[in-house]
Amino acid sequence: MNRPLHPRHGFTLVELLVVIAIIGTLVGLLLPAVQAARAAAQRSACTNKIKQLALASLNYENSAKCLPSSAGGTCCWVSGGPQSANNAARRSAFVEMLPFIEELNMYNKIMAGEPGIAAAGGPYAYASWSVWNTAPRALICPVDTENDNQTASHSYALSQGDQVRNSTTAGFGRGAFTRTAYRGTAPVQPYGVTIADIKDGTSKTILLSERVRGNNTGYSTANTVSIKTGMASLAAIGTTPNSCLTVAAGQFYAAGTNVKQYWGCKWTDGQPGRVCINTVMPPNSPGCAGGQNGTLNPNADDYEVVIPPSSYHPGGVSVAFCDASVRFISDNIDTGNTGVIVAYNAYTPSPFGVWGALGSKAGAENTANE
Repeated sequence: MNRPLHPRHGFTLVELLVVIAIIGTLVGLLLPAVQAARAAAQRSACTNKIKQLALASLNYENSAKCLPSSAGGTCCWVSGGPQSANNAARRSAFVEMLPFIEELNMYNKIMAGEPGIAAAGGPYAYASWSVWNTAPRALICPVDTENDNQTASHSYALSQGDQVRNSTTAGFGRGAFTRTAYRGTAPVQPYGVTIADIKDGTSKTILLSERVRGNNTGYSTANTVSIKTGMASLAAIGTTPNSCLTVAAGQFYAAGTNVKQYWGCKWTDGQPGRVCINTVMPPNSPGCAGGQNGTLNPNADDYEVVIPPSSYHPGGVSVAFCDASVRFISDNIDTGNTGVIVAYNAYTPSPFGVWGALGSKAGAENTANE
């Protein structure tokens, strides 16, 4: 039986192109939304981690009656001595936080030491040791993935407030974290800042911040180092912190600039050039390192520092305050007069505007502005 023939219809080239154009338009509209959602999720993950570190600091304070010291532990460094002997008074606050971020086993291993390799409490804080050659994942922001090969690295920083000079001086400081002072080899209590020391209020004083980690290399003169990761050697910051802006060429350090990338590459070492930030220059601006009396240092032991927080979040960074609240700080925050410095042991208002006031723990900025 013969069946009637029906013509078969297909897409014309014009119709196909129209469909492709519509799909392309939809993808173009959806892609920014997907990217924004992903960025928001990553920022939320980083925020959660920094909040947990803030809570860990406060739980430590509840136990020890002071915040953990930015650099402390066992003491002291001896020229030519074995690195296994003690922490060289440089063990960072992150080690003290371990029991409060579900890393009690790691903390116990550090406190036990290792016969012939590390004394109880660990070796020199910058030494290589299997127990602390890999940082806990709680210290890594999910967005900060550029230098994941640096296993002892971290993405969070201890606030030294608005001080530039005396960054390695023990017992004093403008921020929430200061170094332990020693009498001989014995630490002087309290080892860190007490809540009573935070006279500006815990909700108005920065405790921790984000900062993008480096790749653990020494001086580089190429113009390919991001201003978010490196620290340029510049003696002038000891008197004029804003001179640090001169070393930048867009989002990179200018060609010919000596840049170090040690920050964030040794979570156990409490040197400011390894684990700290200060609230002088705004977030995501260049970092610089100087030295006492203008003497520059090839490692991370600089006496004078400008270390702004940094992140890969658009427009700013997340910071945790001393009450464990977390807020997003814009790159455009007021920084007042960055052409001067403030004494590290002075209880005076910060010259660095709102940003400096948030970093100082006892600057009485509120009173000064009333």
